[in-house]
Amino acid sequence: MSMKQRPNSSQEAEDRKFMKIALRLSQKGLGYTEPNPMVGAVAVKNSRILSSGFHAAFGARHAEAMALERLAEPGATLYLTLEPCGHFGKTPPCVDLIIAKKIKRVVMAMDDPNPLVAGCGIQKLRAHGVQTRRGVCRAWAERVNRHYLKFMRARVPYVTLHAGISLDGKLSDDCGQARWVTSEEGRRYSHSLRGEFSAILAGRGNIATDNPFLNLREPGWEGKKLYRVALDSHNTLSPSLNVFREQERFPLVIFSSEHAANRKKKVPLHFFVRHDAHGLVLADVLERLSGLGIASLLVEGGGRVLDSFVRERLFDEMALFVSNKIVGGRNSAQIFASGVACLADALELVDCRLSEFASGYILRGFRKCSPE
Repeated sequence: MSMKQRPNSSQEAEDRKFMKIALRLSQKGLGYTEPNPMVGAVAVKNSRILSSGFHAAFGARHAEAMALERLAEPGATLYLTLEPCGHFGKTPPCVDLIIAKKIKRVVMAMDDPNPLVAGCGIQKLRAHGVQTRRGVCRAWAERVNRHYLKFMRARVPYVTLHAGISLDGKLSDDCGQARWVTSEEGRRYSHSLRGEFSAILAGRGNIATDNPFLNLREPGWEGKKLYRVALDSHNTLSPSLNVFREQERFPLVIFSSEHAANRKKKVPLHFFVRHDAHGLVLADVLERLSGLGIASLLVEGGGRVLDSFVRERLFDEMALFVSNKIVGGRNSAQIFASGVACLADALELVDCRLSEFASGYILRGFRKCSPE
């Protein structure tokens, strides 16, 4: 098959079959590869898998190297969830290894938007006579690497808003108490979600009132680094709070107003940014986090912080842990307290997915963006 020929139905089915295997492999790196992507690789010949690999963690071997290092048989097809790199970074170019191993054909799920890669890998493969195909299971691949794609294209972190709410959408009771709207089971799932991200963010009120650690305690995330981000406009958080502990594994990043009376840094990563009528300018916060290599951010609140991200449309996804309780109350906190003036301006989540458990359910959906 030449480089420009479309595959027949049999080849199409085989390409999708092995790409799905590569995509499942790639997801083994969930939470550990950022700011790099999750990548899976499968080497196949005569419909038989010869070797496979995945990118396990930031700085670790690339999936291609893991799959090809022991491959001795030439003429295989290599299935990759992302275009291979053709430049020197933390590791040598994967394209050179592919060529050296005499791979006959490379099938990719999607191109790499990284300017250092962006088409270079494909061009070099073709220049050395390697057949290529792009776009197999592209939608799945883009969902898997949605954090990476947003970070590369927009140069800001992918933002997910995370909250535990009642059936009627309340974050707290009428007195402002949030313990506990959701069940212990829901909170356990909720804590585990943190591991998927580079950083977790909360506001001063939530941190001062609940004194959370904002760390990782659930099994399966051993050794993972997680940044903790605190929004503290007036720089009044007490260093005795739990978020100031365990900073080697869970570095604390603080954002305060550039007009704060107290301009003394409490941690090495303490930034003073612009402040407007609504509070800290969140666009400045996201830009600074991007500069730290933080590709994804889980926003845990409280209510005012969540409202700010929703009002300014600075989020990509919502993860709501919904309990079976009805709370009510005119003064109880909710995610989007500032609201919209009319229904035509209401936000809409798309591609929503529900997962049920005994005391409620988890809803994950994506912000519907207006056509450009």
